[in-house]
Amino acid sequence: MLFSFGVLLVLCGLGIMGFGLFIFYGWLPLFYALIGFEIGFLLGKWLAGSVGTIAVMLGIVGGVAAASATYILEPYRRILLGYWGGALISLSLASLIGLERLMGGFFGIPLAVAGGVIGAMLTSRFFDLFVVVASAFGGATLAVAGAQSLWLSMGWPAPGTLLPALVTVVLSLIGVSWQLRNIARWAHVHPLLQDPLADKRATSHPLGQHRDDAA
Repeated sequence: MLFSFGVLLVLCGLGIMGFGLFIFYGWLPLFYALIGFEIGFLLGKWLAGSVGTIAVMLGIVGGVAAASATYILEPYRRILLGYWGGALISLSLASLIGLERLMGGFFGIPLAVAGGVIGAMLTSRFFDLFVVVASAFGGATLAVAGAQSLWLSMGWPAPGTLLPALVTVVLSLIGVSWQLRNIARWAHVHPLLQDPLADKRATSHPLGQHRDDAA
């Protein structure tokens, strides 16, 4: 069971890491569900101190809640994504440096709230780039958590903090680079995609007036 779940986490993490922005524009409810699952999963991992039933259950609850909010709170989807993305980045950073081992389990909740507020403020200015970074970093964190589950399921000793942190950073950089390099190719499939590093306003895009409607 632990082995199968670890494989699933690795595959989901790599998918989000490499195709976050494309999933957002192509399958928005799926993207929100994945982000919600990651936030719930990381909070559950923090509260329980390990990858287990609590982390999985909170992940499922978070995924269902985030996907539902896509329709219930449709006019505020971008703000919500900024909030959830900020929460995901803050929890991923905490996991990266091993903060969850030093602080109490419930400390993750105010940390996620604070990160969410910052993320909501950033999305209005750097939306696409924010989606790329949040999905790459969050996906890498999820993939590494899955790899750790696989490692432990084989009866090997815990890998510590340094190695998972280094792997997470490397995977995050690969994910950001991969997404930025492939935006032009994805734009042929979904014309609302644009390079988030381009030196131009979103409204200058031929379909810019429809970006908010699609997202």
